[in-house]
Amino acid sequence: MKRELTFNNMPPGVCVPWEAKAKELGEIKGDAALIRKEWEKLDLFGYLYLWNWVQR
Repeated sequence: MKRELTFNNMPPGVCVPWEAKAKELGEIKGDAALIRKEWEKLDLFGYLYLWNWVQR
């Protein structure tokens, strides 16, 4: 898998932006807004976990 993600212009609280994850998932069958909301919550938890480890 080619890594094109960089930290340039990423908003705070984001590890993997939804747009990149949606491309990886392909066609979404169901409520895309609901999946996006849950992905953003999960991604924020990962970001906060990493941020807390760095701040120790």
